[in-house]
Amino acid sequence: MALTHRQLEAFHVFMETGTVTGAADRLRISQPAVSKILAALEYDLKLKLFKRVRKRLVPTNEAHMLYVEVHRLMTSMGDIEEFARDLAQLRSGELRVAAAASIGHTLLADTIAAFARKHDKARINFNVSTSISQLVVSQQVDLGFTLLQLQHPALVTEPLFHARAVCIVPVDHRLAGQSTISVGDLEGEQLISFMRESRMRHLIDAKFEQHRVSRLSQYEVFTSVEACGLVARGLGVSVVEPLGVIYRNDPSIAIRRFEPSVEFTFFAMRPRHRETTPLAAAFMAELDGQIERLCRHGDERLEIRLPGKPLSGGVEEALAI
Repeated sequence: MALTHRQLEAFHVFMETGTVTGAADRLRISQPAVSKILAALEYDLKLKLFKRVRKRLVPTNEAHMLYVEVHRLMTSMGDIEEFARDLAQLRSGELRVAAAASIGHTLLADTIAAFARKHDKARINFNVSTSISQLVVSQQVDLGFTLLQLQHPALVTEPLFHARAVCIVPVDHRLAGQSTISVGDLEGEQLISFMRESRMRHLIDAKFEQHRVSRLSQYEVFTSVEACGLVARGLGVSVVEPLGVIYRNDPSIAIRRFEPSVEFTFFAMRPRHRETTPLAAAFMAELDGQIERLCRHGDERLEIRLPGKPLSGGVEEALAI
């Protein structure tokens, strides 16, 4: 007959309490039932586990040696049960996230911190990368966040929010005193631009070309993080997505509204052919809450439009925060 969990549990409790009465109380069964279970364990193992001394069970040396292994097993079983409870309550598990630097170092970092406090046993792998789509397609991560929308049969891509670009200039720049900087104001300026192949570069260049405004383009950067670094050091001005610069809060940079409007869209990606884990779904809910809090309580220079927001009076309805 195969050993049962009940046999091992009764033996473990008996060895801890030292008496059949104590084991019966803890297991909430009768003393005869405990005695019967222990006798069956002896029979199944074909070991002499107990001596009968004055109507009491006294463990043998074999019982004490067996207890060491049973205690290890029962502890492991307890750990498994606790882990299962944590999984059910979304406190445990593993979440793998990849993000572009602009959202990764800002909104995503805030979200992970808030999420970790609620899911304190979860393992979180957070990767700031330039290869978000590849990581999601290969299922190396559960969720990816980027400024690029990529169509791929193995991807599900959804917009998170649209953020209006801002113009950043050194705080002592001639344009720093203006509340709004127009594309025409940047005539002849050294414009720190994004890389030529980037979607953000195309959107910004289109505004300059549309208004026939010339500018110098000596410096190119990959993200707004690098743009801020160069602007802060007086190498030029830039038009960037707002998250990186507003989170940076650098006193040497003036952040101004840019006209005409340029919108950057942030996207969430997940593998199409893999079920979204409950932990990943909970993280997305936390992220949605963080975005809503940004919309209500953020910096007035940051304008966010949520996906599906209707147009009002022919003008984009933006949430200024």
